[in-house]
Amino acid sequence: MNAKDTLKAIAEALNIVSSDAKEVVNEVVSDVKEVAEDVAESITEVIEDVKEVAEDAKDAVLETVADVVENVGEAIEDAGEAIQEVAESIDPTPETKNSRVDELEKQLADLKEILKNAMAQPEAVDAPEVVTPEPKGLTHSPETVVSKKAASGVGKKGSSIQERVFKYINNQ
Repeated sequence: MNAKDTLKAIAEALNIVSSDAKEVVNEVVSDVKEVAEDVAESITEVIEDVKEVAEDAKDAVLETVADVVENVGEAIEDAGEAIQEVAESIDPTPETKNSRVDELEKQLADLKEILKNAMAQPEAVDAPEVVTPEPKGLTHSPETVVSKKAASGVGKKGSSIQERVFKYINNQ
């Protein structure tokens, strides 16, 4: 066999394979289309189910909120009634208002009388005098020179620091 025949044989083999492959691919494509259609139908069914569940949940939430609002409204009404009852019980009647005002005016008059009497009386009470000791002043005069002690201890070499340093350096 020559090269041409070999290439022809290979080409024929490839054509056979490629036509078989085309058939297989066509079958697979049709199967995929069917599966895609089934998946699309399932998705639309799931979406419809989710919509129904969402509507049911929405209705349930609205009912619950309506119940809560109604309960809160009733509680507010009850609290308002209780506050009105307490306010009516606390609100003084005109008789108690007058007695309170009369009592306060009587106390004010008593206080005015006490102040008037206190101002009119001469000082009958002698306040005790507080004896304050006189300050002693300074115990020493800041102008006097304070005497310094001469060095007493090891060395006894002088009375001032300079003298002691000088004597130390010179070894005296």
